[in-house]
Amino acid sequence: MTMRWSTQAIQAREQAREEERRRLARELHDELGHALFGLRMHLVWLQQRIANGNGNGNGDHGSTADIESRLPAMLELIERSARTVDDIVTDLRPPALDQLGLMAALEWQAESFARRSGLRCQFVGSGAVDELDAGRATAVFRMFQEILTNVERHAKASRVSVHVERIGDRLTLRVRDNGRGLSPKCLATPGSYGLLGMRERALLLGGELSVESGRRGGTTVIASIPLANRRARSRPNEQKALR
Repeated sequence: MTMRWSTQAIQAREQAREEERRRLARELHDELGHALFGLRMHLVWLQQRIANGNGNGNGDHGSTADIESRLPAMLELIERSARTVDDIVTDLRPPALDQLGLMAALEWQAESFARRSGLRCQFVGSGAVDELDAGRATAVFRMFQEILTNVERHAKASRVSVHVERIGDRLTLRVRDNGRGLSPKCLATPGSYGLLGMRERALLLGGELSVESGRRGGTTVIASIPLANRRARSRPNEQKALR
């Protein structure tokens, strides 16, 4: 059973990574690729005009006007490319996570999710979580992204509520939607709806993740994560015991 669970966890992780690669490739092709292609076409046209002697300042007002008319479109393509790169970089590593901390980054992600999906999203956060190191904070943030992506893809919801709070030495993340809910069969199947990947991520942090579905619909995902890395904290004690 342990080996079967481990194999499913590896497959779920690899599937999530492959989906992320496909998404990035699609954004690079559809947005950045098309913008750069358009810019290249403008530059080829400009190069040909100059080679033909129509843009060398010989007083041909019509040719100069043609060239000037192309400049706004070229600048727009450059700005569009820059925005695409910024969006991809921000998605890979949100600045809010480094600059403002985990709680602010989670709220930023909830707002970004609401704008993108069109769903109403309420965020409530309380308590200091300064003990979380950068690696664990990033892992919690990625887990939150996975939960929201799961809601957008499968829940058919119109409203999402997010509660993040500190309870003792643990961080509790609760995400509830008003969607169609999950059947008992889906809840019992580890690989359904990406649940395995989310549970695995929580386990790697020494925490746990549970999923509840109401009789009248709606799904609640609850993640409880220790603020401190227990393994790292136990190493000094282990070293003392060896002396």
